[in-house]
Amino acid sequence: MKANEMDRVDSPGKRANYGGLDWLKLIAALLVVANHTSPLTSVSPDADFLLSGILSRIAVPIFFMTSGFFYFRKLNGDPRVDREAMYGYLRKIGKLYAVALLLYVPLNLYTGYFTEDFSAYSLMKDLVFDGTFYHLWYLPALLIGILLTTWLYRTLPLPAMLAAAGLLYVVGLLGDSYYGLFKANEAFSQLYAGLFKAFDYTRNGLFYAPIYLALGAWAAKRPQPERRPLANAGLFLVSLALMLTEGMLLNLAGMPRHDSMYIFALPAAYFLFRWALQWKGRSGRTFREWRVWIYILHPIAIVLVRGAAETVHLEALLITNSLLHYVAVCLVSIVLAVVAVRLCGISLRISPAKIKPREGA
Repeated sequence: MKANEMDRVDSPGKRANYGGLDWLKLIAALLVVANHTSPLTSVSPDADFLLSGILSRIAVPIFFMTSGFFYFRKLNGDPRVDREAMYGYLRKIGKLYAVALLLYVPLNLYTGYFTEDFSAYSLMKDLVFDGTFYHLWYLPALLIGILLTTWLYRTLPLPAMLAAAGLLYVVGLLGDSYYGLFKANEAFSQLYAGLFKAFDYTRNGLFYAPIYLALGAWAAKRPQPERRPLANAGLFLVSLALMLTEGMLLNLAGMPRHDSMYIFALPAAYFLFRWALQWKGRSGRTFREWRVWIYILHPIAIVLVRGAAETVHLEALLITNSLLHYVAVCLVSIVLAVVAVRLCGISLRISPAKIKPREGA
């Protein structure tokens, strides 16, 4: 199946260098921290909106796209091999999600998660879609997204798979940054009110993750003649400028219900990804694991920085000064990530690179 799509990005006999993607995902992890700390608030609220409200929204698409790229590179059309690859990948993600859920139980208790409107239904909704802490939605979204895009990949040609994922993204856009476009329409409002009973946001595994995973699959299965790095950089910068303009105009118009999903995030993330494939750099498994743990642990770092600042009476320096607060949270997140990697001693990274077919497959 899809034998004509099995070209590799790397040349025969030459080991591909994906160090650029590793560095890109580190940058993306730090952008996620920026999204949750608003580093430029004390300098300029408008500048902070551009950074943490719009620019940082390119981070999670990069995570999904690189995951899709590495995952779909492993699928070769053999049903047994592909099934093993999928199950092995889902086990890795599920293991990481289980660890993350347990890590945040103490903070859930502290914030009153289990007392305020808590029910079996709300817990199930959070486990499947929203996450039990504000950043953990990404992991169930990746689980659902992999299942959905794998099914699309098995049943549709790649262009149709991309189109189907794009339609899902449109549904998500109308419940996110473009919600105000049809909010006054009664049928629209009732439809989305029903959706929002099942989950809090449309930036989830059904409507958000599939398109970026599909773009990663496209990059893996349909490699194009590489442009010069400056060409990909230029296309990224143009797309990013359009994304920033889009975000500002939507905000001025009062359109967003939430501000996670933008139209021009699609080309911006794609051309940034293509550009990063051309970066040459070295990295290792430990470095890749740090990225994952920075994402998982940065809310704990935020709590630690705020608590330490209040204890030693340095609130003006480490809390009120939003830029220094961001730097401190990043540093503490990196330290926590290093400790987590050393304590675990096993790979929990979200990458199927180690998945191999069984003997004789």
